[in-house]
Amino acid sequence: MSVMSTVTNGSYTVLVVDDDPSVLLTYRRLLGRSGYTTVSEDNPLRVLSQNGDDLRSVDLVLLDYKMPEMDGLTLLAELRRRECRARCILISAYLNDEVRLQAKALGVDRVLEKPVDVKLLRGALADLLSNDLES
Repeated sequence: MSVMSTVTNGSYTVLVVDDDPSVLLTYRRLLGRSGYTTVSEDNPLRVLSQNGDDLRSVDLVLLDYKMPEMDGLTLLAELRRRECRARCILISAYLNDEVRLQAKALGVDRVLEKPVDVKLLRGALADLLSNDLES
């Protein structure tokens, strides 16, 4: 899989990390049509190999929870350590109370279950990014 593919269409940058290439493609298309600049990666370790300035320029991170190399919450913790203050949506088919508590402790803004309702995802993105404008 290619390293950090980017689709540029808008003023907000959304980093999408999911180990399933078909899911990445779906999110990239959806986000691009919705006017977001989308950076996607199928391997969380490659995300961490990026320049810190690139990571700090991300407005929102859309993360899968369960990935082979590293789970989404571990990736988010490392991004936070590197001063990436982006809003975050965690998406997974493997949600339980423990994951939800860990997500809350790391500052995850929304937790959505797979399969994701497109309207819910669009609404969450718009809500979280518009709140950034008001802050």
